[in-house]
Amino acid sequence: MSSTEIENLEKACQKVLELSKVRFVGVLNPMGKKIAGGFKEGIMSFLPDKDNQRMYVQLMLEYMMRKDFDKQLGEIDYIVSRRSNLTMISIPTKEYLVLISCQRDASAQEIINHVNSAFTTLPDIKP
Repeated sequence: MSSTEIENLEKACQKVLELSKVRFVGVLNPMGKKIAGGFKEGIMSFLPDKDNQRMYVQLMLEYMMRKDFDKQLGEIDYIVSRRSNLTMISIPTKEYLVLISCQRDASAQEIINHVNSAFTTLPDIKP
C-alpha cells in the first residue's frame, strides 16, 4: 500500500471523526491490523492497546466467517453491534474493514451514509 493511499484513508477517517457522536474510525487490513485512523482528540479507548488489537483481529475474523453465507444470503453491507457503552459499526470493502465506534445513541445509518461519502477512494462501500 502506498503512502498516498494511506494518506487518503487517514483523510477519510478524519472526515468521519468530525461527526459529534463518533469516537473512533479505523481501517483494518485482512489480518486485522489498523492501517489508518484512530480516536477523536480527547477520547480514550475503553480497552488497553493490546486488547484493541485483539478486538480488531476478532472483528475481522467474525466478518470473514459471516462471508461464508454470502452466496445464500447476499453480501454484507455493514454490521452494527450495540453495547451498553457504545455502538460499533463495521463496513467491509473489497480489501479492508472500516470500523467505527460511536456513542450508543448515535444513528448508525447516518454514520454509514457519512462513511460512504467520506471514503471516496473506496467506492465499493455501500450505504
